[in-house]
Amino acid sequence: MPRPPRVVLPLLACACCASSCLLLEELPRVTGECRGTHQGRRVRWPLEEQSSLVHRSFQGELPDTFIDLDYTPEDEPVLEGFGVDIHLVEGARVEEDRTVNLFSREGRLAPAEPSLVTAWVGNIGEDSGYLSVPGVPVEGSVTLDEVSPWAAQGHFVYRYADGGELTCTFDVPEAEVPEE
Repeated sequence: MPRPPRVVLPLLACACCASSCLLLEELPRVTGECRGTHQGRRVRWPLEEQSSLVHRSFQGELPDTFIDLDYTPEDEPVLEGFGVDIHLVEGARVEEDRTVNLFSREGRLAPAEPSLVTAWVGNIGEDSGYLSVPGVPVEGSVTLDEVSPWAAQGHFVYRYADGGELTCTFDVPEAEVPEE
């Protein structure tokens, strides 16, 4: 016996909602955090949802691929944002762990030698750079576990002159950036 429309419509709506929830769970999610000691305090800062692998190609410019990471420094009143842009060689692919050492040079971190990482740009809030205290890390490293056209996964370590050390993990999907 056919069901009346009043019953079918709510059942159909529930079925659509359930299937869309299942599809949302299958989408890649941003995961990661920074843990360690910052200015003498133990910290744990989550990776923000807008972090991503970015492929940009603007007319008249060289293509640029970078991992845009932004962490939320909880309980840090003077620190509104903490992150890094890890610029990679064009067409970068990693299938097994690759570690690149970073050293402090002229007020910034830079790869120790020419490698998969072409540039390292620290970010504080909306600006590039580092806090005056504890300053630019004296050294660090980044380990890329996987880089594909669709995602990037790995971690980086900052070591500061005051003995502080942060280990920041990331697993981020590709961002959709319109081409111009």
